[in-house]
Amino acid sequence: MSAKRRPPVLLKPNRASKIIALVPNEHAPSDASEISDSETELHDARTISSTPLSSPAPSTASSLANITIDTSDDEELHSEDADIIPDSIVREIGESIYENVPSLSAIPSLPATPIIPIASSLAPRKKRFRKPTTVKAKRPKKNKKFQLTYNWRVAQFRHQATIEEGEEDDYIDLPEDDSPLSFFHLFFSQDMFTSIVEQTNLYSVQQTGKSIQLTDEEFRDFLAIHILMGIVVMPSYLDYWSEKFRYGNVADIMSLKRYQLIRRHLHFVDNTMDDGDKYFKVRPVIEHLRQNCLKQQKKETKFSIVEMMIAYKGTKAGKRQQYMKDKPNKWGFKNYVRAGVSGIIYDFVLYGGDDTFRNHKFTEEELSLGFGAQVVIALCQSICQKPSFVFCDNFFSSPELLFILRENYGVFALGTIRGNRLRGAEKVLPTEKAMKKKPRGHFVESICDKNRLAVVRWNDNKAVTFISSFVASEPIEKIRRYSKDAKAKIDVQCPQIVRQYNRHMGGVDLSDMLILMYKTPFKSRRWYLAIFAQIIDICINNAWLLYRQKHSGNVKSKNPLKAFRYDIYDLLCKTLCLAEFSMEMAKEILVKAALALAIKSVLTGPGLMSPGVHLS
Repeated sequence: MSAKRRPPVLLKPNRASKIIALVPNEHAPSDASEISDSETELHDARTISSTPLSSPAPSTASSLANITIDTSDDEELHSEDADIIPDSIVREIGESIYENVPSLSAIPSLPATPIIPIASSLAPRKKRFRKPTTVKAKRPKKNKKFQLTYNWRVAQFRHQATIEEGEEDDYIDLPEDDSPLSFFHLFFSQDMFTSIVEQTNLYSVQQTGKSIQLTDEEFRDFLAIHILMGIVVMPSYLDYWSEKFRYGNVADIMSLKRYQLIRRHLHFVDNTMDDGDKYFKVRPVIEHLRQNCLKQQKKETKFSIVEMMIAYKGTKAGKRQQYMKDKPNKWGFKNYVRAGVSGIIYDFVLYGGDDTFRNHKFTEEELSLGFGAQVVIALCQSICQKPSFVFCDNFFSSPELLFILRENYGVFALGTIRGNRLRGAEKVLPTEKAMKKKPRGHFVESICDKNRLAVVRWNDNKAVTFISSFVASEPIEKIRRYSKDAKAKIDVQCPQIVRQYNRHMGGVDLSDMLILMYKTPFKSRRWYLAIFAQIIDICINNAWLLYRQKHSGNVKSKNPLKAFRYDIYDLLCKTLCLAEFSMEMAKEILVKAALALAIKSVLTGPGLMSPGVHLS
C-alpha cells in the first residue's frame, strides 16, 4: 500500500518573499499609465521643476527577481522533509496576498535631496576668502625731488643783500577824504556790497520762493550793527533788543525781525554754480578782499608768512576745520597769511587740503618741495615790488626753497629750520647738546658759497638754527637778557640773522592781536559766516593801519582802533540817514511842486483868475 503523499505545506511569507512580491513582472504595464494626459503633463512638470534628477521606475526586467537570498536565518519549516516551493508558486501566493500593494512605478517620486558628505555636513570646510580681482588705478608719477649739491664750511658769508626802504612819496594812492570810512572802502569795496546784496536776495528766492528785497543801504546798516557789536559785547545778540538790556545804537537802526531775516538769508554765491571748491560758499568775497589787499602793497618789501587761525568750533565745517595747539584760537580754519611788518595783510591762502592751491601754478621743481614750501611760493608770486624779503618759521623753510625764491622770484628769505633739513650742514655745526654747554650768546656759522646760503646756530635759552639767503652773523649786535646767576639783565651777543628775524617776523602776530581785541561776533551754524566775520575785521584793521601811516606824526595818528571802528559805524549810519533824508526831501519837493501846479491850473481857468493875482 502506497504511502499517502502529504500536500505541500504553505510557508509563512518571509521577508525575502515580500520583497520579491513587490517587483513587477517583466513588461508589466505601469500603474502610472492609467493617469490622464493632463495629469501626466502636470506630474512631469512638477517632477522636472522639483527633482530634475528623478524619473519614474521603468517596467523592465529587474535584477531583484534573480537575486539569490539566503533564508537560512528565517523561520524553520514545520517539517524537515517539506518540499521547496517553486518561485512561480511563491509569486502567485504573493500576488494573491499583496494584490493591493502598488508597484514601484506607481509610487510618486519624492523630491531628490542633494547628497551631502558626512564630513562636510558635520564640520564644514572653511574656504579661504579671495578678494575680487580689481584693476588698480595707476598712481600719478611723483615729481623727481629737486636737489642741490652743497659744500658747507665754517666761514664768513659774502653774499649779503640790503634793500632800502621806500620814501614817503611811494605810498599807494590813498583816498583824498581822510574819513575812516573811505579807508575802509579800500578793502571792503562797493562791488562787495553789491555782490552780497544780489546773492542774498537770490538765496532768499531759492529758499522761500520770494525775495527779502535787501537794499544796499540796508546791508550797510546791517554791517554797521556788527561793527559796533565788536566794541559793545553782549552775551547774545538778542540782548541788544531786549527790554532790560536794550542798546539804542543798535536797536534804533533796525528792528529785530528784519535783522534776523537778513542774518538768516545772508549769502555770497549762487549755490547752483558749485565747482567743487571747499570754500565755494565764501570764495567770491575772499577773492574780492584778496585783490583789494594786493593793490595796497606798493611800499613794503619785508613780509612775514605764518598761519592764522579763523576761530570756529562748530560741527558743520567737516575737514576744513583744523586744530593747532600753539594758537590762541586752537580750533578753526587755517589761513596762511603774508603780512608786512606794519601788520597789514596783503595776501592769504585758505587751507583746503589737496584743493588749497586751485588758483596757483607751480613748476615741477616747486611741486617736489612739499606743502610748506608751496605755501611760501604761492604767497610770494603776488609780490609786485622785487627784490623783497620774506621771513618764515621752520614749518616752511628749507635750503631748496630759499634757493628757488632767490633765483626764480628775486625774493630773499630767512627763517628758522629743522635739524632734518640742513642737508649736510649739521656735520659742520656743533650739536644742540654741545651748544647748551656753551655760554649764552655763543654761535657758529656755516656757509655754502655755491648756493649762497648761510646757516647759523645760536645759543639762547636753547640752541636755535637759522638759515638765510641774504644775511648771516655779521654785524654782531648786543641784546639784553636776564641772567639767573647774576639776577640782572646782561649783554648777550646776537648775530644779525637773529636780529633781522625778530624785527620782521611779527606782522601776522600783530594782525592777530588787533583782531582779537574787537572781534566781530557772528555765531552761526553756517561755517562760512565765521570767515565773513574775519574778513570784516581784516578790512577794519588794514584800514586803521593805513590811516595811521598816512597821518604819522599827526594828531589823527593817535586815533585808537576802538574809536576808528566806532567812526566807521557812525559814518555808515550817517550815509544811510543822509540817503533817506535826501529821498524824503525830494519827495516833499515833488509833492509841493505838483500841488502848486494843480492850484495854478485851477485858478488860471477862464474867468477864475483876476489880473492882479500871481502865484509864486
